[in-house]
Amino acid sequence: MTDTDILSETISLGRFNELLSQYDLFIASMSEDKPPKPGQSSLLTLDEYRYGEATDLFRSNKPKRQMALDDVKTLVDWKLRHGKFRPTLMKLVSSNEEEVVSKIIQEAMARYWLDDNVTKAMDAITKLKGIGPATASLLLSVHDPERVIFFSDEAFWWLCCNGQKSPIKYNAKEYQQLNIAAEKLAKRLQVGATDIEKVAYVVMKDEAGQASTSISPRSKNTLLKPDKKAEEAKPKPAAKRENSSVIDTDTKPLRRSQRQKAS
Repeated sequence: MTDTDILSETISLGRFNELLSQYDLFIASMSEDKPPKPGQSSLLTLDEYRYGEATDLFRSNKPKRQMALDDVKTLVDWKLRHGKFRPTLMKLVSSNEEEVVSKIIQEAMARYWLDDNVTKAMDAITKLKGIGPATASLLLSVHDPERVIFFSDEAFWWLCCNGQKSPIKYNAKEYQQLNIAAEKLAKRLQVGATDIEKVAYVVMKDEAGQASTSISPRSKNTLLKPDKKAEEAKPKPAAKRENSSVIDTDTKPLRRSQRQKAS
């Protein structure tokens, strides 16, 4: 990544919002290019569940109902389709007993809302089979989308690796690093954790380099293919960079999980 206007440490609020507005186009295009197998939900449908229905149901300390195994499986399905596919993960998650899943998540969230301690909540959730720090952060993020960032590859690369696709261990130490960087950016720009996650996804998935200027959709639901960029794209000028200093934010230390599990 060479464009300083999309580096997480220097990005302006205007540029951030421009990239955020492109997220839905990315998902629509990816969903169209990779249609689901028979009986499966599309990426677009899963994305709408993850950022819409799920957060509507579970956000806040008084959710509309408690999260169940089927909800976890749908979110894991989104995670696998949205990011790196892990063939054994869904089988492991599905092997959990429904009552155990509901009990552990309910207890973990009750603990979380007492003191906002991400570490304790994640440690509790990772007791479930197939649930490592990355998936635990996803379940937490659905419950508190403004403050808890999902441990995605794209978020870690953008916020912690200067936009470079470096190896990730998916452990508690790395999530602490991601959490600190996300809170710093959220405080500087006054934005939410899930919006940071979406912008990171656009930046890191933008293989054609279109995010360095802007994306020109060929329709309201799709993006230009890279091989048509030269002929059809009409990039808009990049948003003027704002001068904004980075403000440090205090975060509670995260413990390294004693159990090494799936991400």
